[in-house]
Amino acid sequence: MLGSGRTLRSFKVGDKVTVRGPSDRPLYHHGSHGTVVTIGTKRVHVRIDKAAFESHDGKVANFLPGDLEPGHVGTPRNSDRMNDAFTALKLAAGTDLVAVAMGAGVITAEQGEQIKAAWVSHLQG
Repeated sequence: MLGSGRTLRSFKVGDKVTVRGPSDRPLYHHGSHGTVVTIGTKRVHVRIDKAAFESHDGKVANFLPGDLEPGHVGTPRNSDRMNDAFTALKLAAGTDLVAVAMGAGVITAEQGEQIKAAWVSHLQG
């Protein structure tokens, strides 16, 4: 993210930020949400509000300005990202199964839509 155009002046204390691919910090910070607590001479000091791993919540880390994105963007926890990926996989499998059943004439298009709606409801609940 070197060339992102963000400088120390791009941030102020209290700003919400998301860590993006830290260039010289441990990668376990990637995707973490935080709040700017101080601004140093070269780095922005961020309290990690919701880290990729819960054990890093509340800790302060410092980052180059180009490693930060304004606002809280995306899902920070690796466990949440994995859950989202598995849910997407289950949804795709259900959609494919309905398409095969409709193609084989086992169910109607209306039944297929009802099954898909029930599957989405099941995955969300």
